[in-house]
Amino acid sequence: MDDFIHAQGPAFLAHLLRRIADDLVQGAADWYPKAGVGAPPRTASTLLALDANGPLGVTAIAALVRQSHPLVITWIRQLEALACVETRADPHDRRRSVIALTRKGRAEVKRLRAALGPMEQASRELLDAAGPDMFDALWRMEQAGRERPFAQRLEACSRNARRPRKVP
Repeated sequence: MDDFIHAQGPAFLAHLLRRIADDLVQGAADWYPKAGVGAPPRTASTLLALDANGPLGVTAIAALVRQSHPLVITWIRQLEALACVETRADPHDRRRSVIALTRKGRAEVKRLRAALGPMEQASRELLDAAGPDMFDALWRMEQAGRERPFAQRLEACSRNARRPRKVP
C-alpha cells in the first residue's frame, strides 16, 4: 500500500520528520523502563542540561535545548511530578525561579546516561539505513534553517511562483 504522505512529496517534510520523531520517542518510551529510566524521553535533554549546567531558569533551558518556553515548562512539570526536579528561588535574583535536579533527578540522570549508549547505537543504525552522512546532513539542514528561516524561504518561493515565466 502506498503511503499517502509520501505521495504528497517534499511539501510534507515536516509531517514526515514529525512521524519519524514520534516513532523514535515512542520506541524510547517503550524501552526506557527496561533500561531503568522513568523519565519521559522528551525530558531527557532537560535532565542532561540541568546536570551539565546546574540550576537554570526556564528561558535558559529553552535556549539551551532550542525548544519553546511552553514546551520546556511542560517537561519541567513532568519531571516535577516524578520528583526529579524542583523549582527554587534564584539566589541572584529572588524574583526569578530556577529549576534544579533533586537527588532522585541526579540518580535518574545516571540511569539515562547509561541508556544513551544503546540509544546512540540504535539511532546510528537508522541513520546508516538512510544513507551515509545522514546525521550531519540533518544538522546542516537545521543550520540552514537558522540562517534563513523556512518562512523566509516560503515567501521567496511564493514570489517566484507569481512571476510570469518568459517564453523563449
